[in-house]
Amino acid sequence: VRGLGSLLRLCFARELPAEDYYLMLGYNLVVPPRVRRAMLSRDLNNDDILSEIRVPVLISHGAQDAVVRSLAAERHKAAMPHSRLQFIAGVGHAPFREDAGAFNRALRSLAEQL
Repeated sequence: VRGLGSLLRLCFARELPAEDYYLMLGYNLVVPPRVRRAMLSRDLNNDDILSEIRVPVLISHGAQDAVVRSLAAERHKAAMPHSRLQFIAGVGHAPFREDAGAFNRALRSLAEQL
């Protein structure tokens, strides 16, 4: 529980309201430990697939993400030159949650291209 709580806090640049924190902690705790272990030990490299994508793509990354380095978002952008890379200031690993307005505006702008 302490480990998951620390990871959850690491996902956000700002402290979550207690109600949200405990709700998120609860649904993370129901994930079996074997599944969480498997997620930590997996090795993914989809660069070959990324370069084949031809539809509009939005890469949204929290500028204060302490879970995934910004280099990952930059590598994805390099693999998909037609994509849009958006760094959202003041948020961590969950930009869709911490700044839903900025995230939704960028998503709406992308959808308007279609």
